[in-house]
Amino acid sequence: MFRILLISIIVSLVLVSCANNKQEFQDTDTEATKEVSSISSNYIDEITFLGESTTYHLKSRGVLSDGTNTTQVWAPKSGTLMLDPSISDCRIIYPENREEISLEEAIKRKKPKYMMLTFGLNGATTFIARGENYFKSCYQKLIDLIKTNSQSTKIIINSCFPIAKSMDMSRYTVSAAELNSYIKTLNEWAFQLANENKIYYIESAKALKDEDGYLKSSFQAPDGYHLNTDAYKCFLEYLTNNPID
Repeated sequence: MFRILLISIIVSLVLVSCANNKQEFQDTDTEATKEVSSISSNYIDEITFLGESTTYHLKSRGVLSDGTNTTQVWAPKSGTLMLDPSISDCRIIYPENREEISLEEAIKRKKPKYMMLTFGLNGATTFIARGENYFKSCYQKLIDLIKTNSQSTKIIINSCFPIAKSMDMSRYTVSAAELNSYIKTLNEWAFQLANENKIYYIESAKALKDEDGYLKSSFQAPDGYHLNTDAYKCFLEYLTNNPID
């Protein structure tokens, strides 16, 4: 049986492969645990997703309930967000009525049961250059915004997804291998931040990587960093098999 912590818990979930559904939990505290029952059928339906274009494509790929009409994915008109010092002031298109409102107002209205945050690829080189404190401070503003406006929401920081070896790196000053190493570092910082805030962290990126740490070729969209439909199905399968309490 899987175990999940009741108090001061951070869960690091590891998927060995989507095919055989092997999983394990890595806990930061071994005290005060309880058994987790099998996942409810509507668990995924209760998550509100916020992040970069790789998050927005959950909607465009139609893999969530209600397909491309899902209201679970929050994004601005552009379909992507940048994690920076202004993140708490951003505006989104509220899915229920297509009104453009502040993220703060959306959180107040919806009060999501779960809110999953996925950031890191947009601005990865800047984050590494400016350092851990800068990255964490930007993320912290977003976490604080959610906590202030919906205390009941369970916040989940999701790992940034890897990029493909074949990704066109002409707009970057680093190689694909270096960019993936940056993403790995950012995910480590994100895990630490989740631990510091006593919220959840999920390492879903492991479900999408090949043996060398790149995005699997079978999961790649043509540009090498967006995900195809199979990748999102694998991602959702990972979430389904690794629920949080």
